[in-house]
Amino acid sequence: MPVFYIVYLCLTKIKTNNMKYLFSLLLFFSFSLSALEISAECYTGAFLADKPLKEDILKFKKDYGKKPLFIMVFIDWFHFPPKEVMKAIYEQDCLMMLTWEPWIAIDRRGIKVEEVLNGKYDDYIKNFAASLKEINKTVFLRFGHEMNGNWYPWSGVKIGAEKYRALYCYLKDFFDKEKVTNVKWVFSVNFESIPPKDNHFSRYYPGDTYVDYIGLDGYNWGDTQAWSKWKNFSEIFNSVYNEVIEKYEQPLIITEFSSAVNGGDKTEWIKEAMETIKQLKKVKAFILFNTDKEVKWSFPANSEYGKEFKEQLKDPYFKDDEFKS
Repeated sequence: MPVFYIVYLCLTKIKTNNMKYLFSLLLFFSFSLSALEISAECYTGAFLADKPLKEDILKFKKDYGKKPLFIMVFIDWFHFPPKEVMKAIYEQDCLMMLTWEPWIAIDRRGIKVEEVLNGKYDDYIKNFAASLKEINKTVFLRFGHEMNGNWYPWSGVKIGAEKYRALYCYLKDFFDKEKVTNVKWVFSVNFESIPPKDNHFSRYYPGDTYVDYIGLDGYNWGDTQAWSKWKNFSEIFNSVYNEVIEKYEQPLIITEFSSAVNGGDKTEWIKEAMETIKQLKKVKAFILFNTDKEVKWSFPANSEYGKEFKEQLKDPYFKDDEFKS
């Protein structure tokens, strides 16, 4: 029975001066709030390596006390997720968050949208879809992420909002036609639009029927770049989180996040980050970028910030068991 209807019945009875219904109402809300508190949860995840294998997953669990339930994998156009990677992920009862990038990564050459829409790559797309269908377990597919930035060939400022949406929808419709039902589609945006004018993430949103989860990416670059400054997690994510939950009903995943070392206290940064995530109730999972790349993004287990991350993961709010959508 819907909650509002129960409340209505109780209030109706209260008007008859029967105070037992007031007590019932208060008791109902007490148990409801307790249940909500108990059921609140966020699932763990990480980017471990370009080709994460069993030993990488086991090392994360040894280092931090919980396994990364979500494992991030990046794959560019014309390629498929390696079978040994998929085998390692699912044999450890983890889930793959597959970032599918429409470019040739080695030389950063973008795929022409018109050619995709005209069917030139249908054989590749069909085989790609089949490779995910064969897994027969849930795959989270993050296509063309951070389109509200300006650093990728598929960025909206380069191909236009209409072409981006058409590309995303073409692929989702193709998967549906091939009856690939085990894939969850993730529309993943950068926490800030760059350039900020006329580049808002909502311009690229393909529609509710095309999106299962909304992903949020954001990094604290500290003072490693001429344009950057130290930002804590809430400074990065709170604004975009509030905007997304106001506009859309889909649950959220923090699909990429981490912090540089230079410019502040990385130990305090990860502590504040994990505490903030617990306040963002629509965030179902996070994926920590735990590998050094442009800067030192990782949280080595023997570092103070690695130890703090492990300490934060002890909170039962952070789960590494079976995902409940």
